[in-house]
Amino acid sequence: MVEQRNIVIVGASFAGLNAAHSFLKFTLPTLKAKADAKYHVYLINPSPNWYFRIASPRTATSTKRMPLEKIIFDIKEAFKKYSMDDFTFVEASVTNLDTPARTVSYKSTKSIQAEQLSYHALVVATGSRTYYQAFSQSEGSQEVIDAIKTTNEKVESAKDIVIVGGGPTAIEFAAEVGEHRNGKPGWFSDVQPKVNITLITADDRLLTSLQPAISKTAAQKLNSLGVDVVYNSRVVDATKDETGRTIITLAKGDKFEADLYVPAYGVLPNSSWLPSELLDEKKYINTDFKMRVEGAGPRVYAFGDVASYSRNNGWDILFALPTLAVNMKRDLLSFNPNEPEAKPKGKDRVYTIDTREGMLVPMGTIGGVGVAFGYRFPNFVVWFIKGRDYLVSMSGKPQVTGESVKETVWTKEEAAI
Repeated sequence: MVEQRNIVIVGASFAGLNAAHSFLKFTLPTLKAKADAKYHVYLINPSPNWYFRIASPRTATSTKRMPLEKIIFDIKEAFKKYSMDDFTFVEASVTNLDTPARTVSYKSTKSIQAEQLSYHALVVATGSRTYYQAFSQSEGSQEVIDAIKTTNEKVESAKDIVIVGGGPTAIEFAAEVGEHRNGKPGWFSDVQPKVNITLITADDRLLTSLQPAISKTAAQKLNSLGVDVVYNSRVVDATKDETGRTIITLAKGDKFEADLYVPAYGVLPNSSWLPSELLDEKKYINTDFKMRVEGAGPRVYAFGDVASYSRNNGWDILFALPTLAVNMKRDLLSFNPNEPEAKPKGKDRVYTIDTREGMLVPMGTIGGVGVAFGYRFPNFVVWFIKGRDYLVSMSGKPQVTGESVKETVWTKEEAAI
């Protein structure tokens, strides 16, 4: 009887989708040609849908600006092109990883008992979640849909809106809300605000990873949309009063009141199901720049936001995918059941982070600020690349269907297994 070797990918967001398509399209055919075992891919995710979170600032503001149906995609439909002999989608939440037994435990909403699945190779791609539900999907689709609906309603009715954060999500959302409620500024004039919108950041400028000139431009654009920016101020408490308004207290003692309060800073890794010994002090899974998980045993990889190598951006998924694909392919092709712990010969691929500035921040439909590979983009280029539809046409459907995933070419040294 032919041995079945399970390839388990946990998480079906940006990273997990790319990893699954890359393996099914390019690595699996090579393994089949070797004909030493049967391989089957399991993609485990708590929701049957993928939420394209890049566009969330626009959709969270109003689904009239970006309809939900444009940014929520059916995962099962996108993977129908693969044979059932090769691929299974499991709608469930993973609850535990047992590295000595090489199993993952998962529980679906349709089952009372948790189930186990053994793995020959494992890719952890569970990503990260935002503090504000409307900006990311960490569980089922309904939770994020409900959060978007509530946020839409409050954006429409609020008189006072407070957004906390100085990064791209906070700025994009503030700009979308400003344009939606206050309108677009003129060529030589700012809008006359119809609603009080305040953006609070703990830093002395916005977008601190970019050059100060870009920070200044971003602030000017927000001001033109009727958004006030408060710097060097950290929120220490946010509590709702009996009327439903949120009282926001700053470290300095200042207070703000808001009908809508949105914490739009930072992310948390989706790693609670992983053994603590595999995690770093920030709860990210310890991952080297070869995409391997330190201390988890052979053929265990982490990819995307949940991995310690990542800076929580799309670049570190797109540019690291070839590293994952090459090293995983080498590990699987060189596997010897008589020496299951043996490492392959030859050269591993190592991911090198591009430290040049890279970020596109659309600000409503008036343009935005941005830089890529160290080159600053003018206003209209930011609008053309990202501001038109938040990359939905370029990265939405092509990512979930795998159209954008290309084969990685081995070097001579990497192919020496």
